[in-house]
Amino acid sequence: MRIIIGSVISILPYSPGMAWNWMQHAVGFQRLGHDVYYLEQVEPQWCQDSHGNPCPFEESENRRLFQSIMERFGFMERACQVYRGGEATFGMSLDALSAVCRQTDLLLNISGHVKMPLVLESVRRRVYMDQDPVYTQIWRDAYGKDLNFKLHDAFLTVGLNIGTSASPIPAGGVDWRHSLPPVVLDCWPAPAGPSDGNFTTIASWAGLPDLPYRGEMYGSKEEEFKRFATLPAKVKQKFEAALRRHKADAEGVRLLRANGWILTEAKQITDLSAYQDYIARSRAEIGIAKSAYVRGRSGWFSDRTCHYLANGRPALVQSTGFEQHLPTGRGLLSFGTLEEAVEGVEQINLDYTAHCRAAREIAEEHLDYRKILPKLLEDCCTTRSAT
Repeated sequence: MRIIIGSVISILPYSPGMAWNWMQHAVGFQRLGHDVYYLEQVEPQWCQDSHGNPCPFEESENRRLFQSIMERFGFMERACQVYRGGEATFGMSLDALSAVCRQTDLLLNISGHVKMPLVLESVRRRVYMDQDPVYTQIWRDAYGKDLNFKLHDAFLTVGLNIGTSASPIPAGGVDWRHSLPPVVLDCWPAPAGPSDGNFTTIASWAGLPDLPYRGEMYGSKEEEFKRFATLPAKVKQKFEAALRRHKADAEGVRLLRANGWILTEAKQITDLSAYQDYIARSRAEIGIAKSAYVRGRSGWFSDRTCHYLANGRPALVQSTGFEQHLPTGRGLLSFGTLEEAVEGVEQINLDYTAHCRAAREIAEEHLDYRKILPKLLEDCCTTRSAT
């Protein structure tokens, strides 16, 4: 099967974790025998130089990052970065992309990123992959936002409970299927965990706006960080958060710092290798979710958590309802209250080596691309379009 993966991968501030996620999809499909291509559309307002200043596409960090990512995984000859709808390209030419599209069986369109008629009108099947569960459904159901669903034939979401009775969020007439993020295990060597490492996370502080819906407010990650700000004072363990899209004087950021959190800049995690090194230096993950994911019982499960687990690092993550789909208690622990978070930290530290081993075993058993991607493709080919 010929597959095109279309997503934003080079937008600044750069997220190496997001790049790892989509490239493991691409590499995984390729290893399963599929003919895989990668596509990113870039708008003029996204193009920045290394200092964050606007610049031409040809001189942009976006183009440099795209090249480094594709070369890392051997995809440069099968990748196309399209500027302003086709005014310029990097990698494959527009003519080459057009020829590939005419023979493509499936476009995996991440958050509907690909909007080019050249692509959408040529490929045989278009699949929308939702990366913002709860937000996506509320935008469409309550606010009438046009997400180009009608141009797609099937719908996937990383919200494992979306469209089920486990979540109050409306399906909106969409036959939502669900997928965990896949991992390519040999990319993650799983070295022994550090005896004195921090519980860490990498997080975007600001992002999607808060959404009022049916008398509830579906909000940001800041709200949840505030709930657990006092965690460092409750246990003998250091906690570290590498933040992006935040202001140093924001109320929530100041609250974390005042309570002993070690705060660093996510922009210091400059590339794919630095991202892996950051996880390898961590003792475990402390995963805080957006309040929208928690309140909506979305079943959201972070690709970042998958990377910690694959690297043999225990993950203590906030409950979103994902526990219905993955084993918890060893290697992967969930919490809903401050008391549960404290207990989780103590459990991990009490038998750390066993939790490290269990973390890797969860990745092997439940997140291996050889198990995730065949089901994803089956769902892509059997789901119906939106009403």
